[in-house]
Amino acid sequence: MVLLVPELTFMTGLPEMKKESRMRKEVTREMLQSPRQHYTRLTTLLQKIRDSPEASLELKRWGLCLDTDIHKTQGRVLPVERINLRHSSFLPAQDLIWSKEVTREASISVVAMNYWFLVYPKRLQDLARDLVAAMEGVCGPMGMHVSRPALVELRDDRIETYAKTIRSVLSTEDKVQLLLCIISTNREDLYVAIKKLCCVQTPVPSQVINAQSLSCQPGKLRSVVQKVLLQMNCKMGGELWGVDIPLGILELSGFSLIPSPFLCFFPSSQKQLMVIGMDVYHCSSSDKRSVIGFVASMNHILLVFSHFFFFQMNHDLPRKIVVYRDGVSDSQLDTVLKYEIPQMQKCFGTFENYQPSMVVVVVQKQMSTNFYTLAAEQLSSPPPGTVIDHTVTSSEWQDFFLLAHVSRQGCSVPTRYICVLNTASISTEHLQR
Repeated sequence: MVLLVPELTFMTGLPEMKKESRMRKEVTREMLQSPRQHYTRLTTLLQKIRDSPEASLELKRWGLCLDTDIHKTQGRVLPVERINLRHSSFLPAQDLIWSKEVTREASISVVAMNYWFLVYPKRLQDLARDLVAAMEGVCGPMGMHVSRPALVELRDDRIETYAKTIRSVLSTEDKVQLLLCIISTNREDLYVAIKKLCCVQTPVPSQVINAQSLSCQPGKLRSVVQKVLLQMNCKMGGELWGVDIPLGILELSGFSLIPSPFLCFFPSSQKQLMVIGMDVYHCSSSDKRSVIGFVASMNHILLVFSHFFFFQMNHDLPRKIVVYRDGVSDSQLDTVLKYEIPQMQKCFGTFENYQPSMVVVVVQKQMSTNFYTLAAEQLSSPPPGTVIDHTVTSSEWQDFFLLAHVSRQGCSVPTRYICVLNTASISTEHLQR
């Protein structure tokens, strides 16, 4: 063992390497292998194991035998979903990019930005002025109204300056719709301080923009500002687009800021459905605390987290509740079924004679499973909408794999959905769509 005096040592390697863009590109290129490269490495590993007497003996002791090739099975591709805007609908292109459509037409619902603040350091005043002008120029086709903001100029870009100014603004103004902050560089400490202040200490919708992303050509600036406006509209309670779903009586409305599958349903007057998304963050510090992230559908306007608000808006309680639970491993599925779900169902007792049906789906995104499409002896990533619900699925749980995205680099990694409870009799086909 070698003992080093901390005051006389220096960190080496990774911190400096992270700053080199060429090194990062090389590492990324090595990690993001094409389907053919990934397949070649897998088959090479299988061959090495078969050629190793020690490895073969160890597998034999366990009663295991590895196939000579990867397993081949049949999958299917779900139909393309139609994207609905306020006045029109369209089928997305194969690359699943519809930024042009949603920035040329009005979103499902928009919130007028009548009273908002723009906070920026003094040396970025020209950039702040250009940003406001760009917002005013692109908001019209998107169906948004953006009034001129109240400008707050800072003498410097220190964390204390931002925090003190934001506290002062929010303590004297009670009708602030949104706070937009421009920061000069990609500083995580400053970003975290602003978000902690605006999300926890004095809750208000907030948007933080790195000045470097705005220092570009006018054409690119326009694209950046359009995306920022879409995010800000969502944070203030607007809806961007929706898709039809196979339940017939319902429509599904999705938001760009909420990762799939945490989406929002339009409840029907006949059979109301609430969709809930849950994830848990476990702190790695000594106190071992955990924090739950929770989002639920209320109606066709807002996402909130309470049955009380659902009742206020719809004059009825949801009769079916679908819960998407993220961050659960296979070893914890029984815990969800035996401990988490009974606690959720116990909450229904808050309302007299209320027992809705319930579906709980565990979502696993960190998968080591890969799928390839084999056509004419060529391997490629499966198209979006590919579903695998047999052969390689669990024998104990109702589960399926779904690729709902386009992979532009490397191999597509599927998401696994495991239905641990279904008292609402929703079919697997409906859950997959």
